Amino acid sequence: MHVSDIPKRLGHTRTIILLSVSLIAMVVFGFVLANVDRARLSDSLASANNAITTLRAENAQLKTSQNQLRVELELATMHAEKLKSELVSQQEKVFALQQDKAFYQHVMAPETSQDGFFIDGLEIAASAGDNYFKGSMVLLQQRAVNAVVKGTLHLEITGSQDGRHTVLQSSQHGFLPEGEIAFGFKYFQAVTFYLQLPQGFVPETLRFHTSVFQYNRKRGDYEREYSWQDVLTATNRD
Repeated sequence: MHVSDIPKRLGHTRTIILLSVSLIAMVVFGFVLANVDRARLSDSLASANNAITTLRAENAQLKTSQNQLRVELELATMHAEKLKSELVSQQEKVFALQQDKAFYQHVMAPETSQDGFFIDGLEIAASAGDNYFKGSMVLLQQRAVNAVVKGTLHLEITGSQDGRHTVLQSSQHGFLPEGEIAFGFKYFQAVTFYLQLPQGFVPETLRFHTSVFQYNRKRGDYEREYSWQDVLTATNRD
């Protein structure tokens, strides 16, 4: 049936009513579709707004953290510069003190340097009996003018006895059975000596000191300190 045949069959009134109902139905359907689309768009817009709000909050937090880190970095940089300045100042003070020390040593004792006089190869080994030890070392000098040097080597032993700090001196306590160590040589001198330590004494350090003479003139003072455990031979360590 053709569309032009509808009025003939239904009449003009019914045709108008049918067309009106159809138009109303189309309008209602379009309105419903529009509402559905509007609701969907509203939800999308709300989600987008929520996302924007969240991103803005995160951005603000990141900016705050960035500012805090920038401030902390500036403070750390200022502190590092201050420490660097203080370190340079301390180094300058130490250098100045070393210069002053060298100057006064030269004024008060110009022959402190021994031009190569030194002790080499010191070893301590347990000997017969308790608290008896045997020591060996070589005295040398390295100097362009190899004249005879002489003197007396004094020994000081620091340790503990019965839980108390104790210092033994060879000039007072007589722990060198053969007496203090005299030397006189041109190039080197091998030295052997014996120690007889008091009962219950636990040695910790040894300090040798002497005044070195050449041509009956004092060249200066020599001093050297050793750890007892460093010079004690391995077979005698606990």
